[in-house]
Amino acid sequence: MSKTHFTKNFKTEKQRVFSTDFFTKADKYEAWDEIDFSNLKEVDGENTFEIKAEDLKYYAEAVGDDNPLMIDEEYAKKSPYGGLVAHPLFSTTICFWCVGVEGKGNWIRTPGARNPGQVIEIYEGFKVGETIHIKIKPHDRYIKRGKCYLTYQMDAYNQNNVLKTRMYATLILPRTREDIKKFLTGIRGLED
Repeated sequence: MSKTHFTKNFKTEKQRVFSTDFFTKADKYEAWDEIDFSNLKEVDGENTFEIKAEDLKYYAEAVGDDNPLMIDEEYAKKSPYGGLVAHPLFSTTICFWCVGVEGKGNWIRTPGARNPGQVIEIYEGFKVGETIHIKIKPHDRYIKRGKCYLTYQMDAYNQNNVLKTRMYATLILPRTREDIKKFLTGIRGLED
């Protein structure tokens, strides 16, 4: 599928500037076997995410949720919530945006990775006008049935440092930097 095929559906400012080419700088992404579990220090994500109404509305639309609380600003303003309600999985968008390409946690962009599932704890809904930043740290790394799993804890806070969500992001990754390079050159026969 060509990039043009799906970019024609981009509607928000962030969608138009977010790099969908996960091969960019992939040789610098953290590799599974290089994550330092001797230092579980929490670090800041590379970017912040200013929530706009379009971000909430078009996320809900993209996942096929037509709940008027998520897509109709006038309807949502009259509700007990007083404004648009974020889709429960919206935090994944925030985490991808905030992690960025250069810093810790960039392994979530690793070519060849597979998603076995996430755990998301919601403490308070996201609201239009908030600026979200994340703090991330390694949480777990293990091998199961020959596959390399990596989990980071990603906490999303608003501009007042109120914890909004905690996500345990887990992926099955290529094990080594060399495995990532093989994938980038078209060799797809990694451990299945």
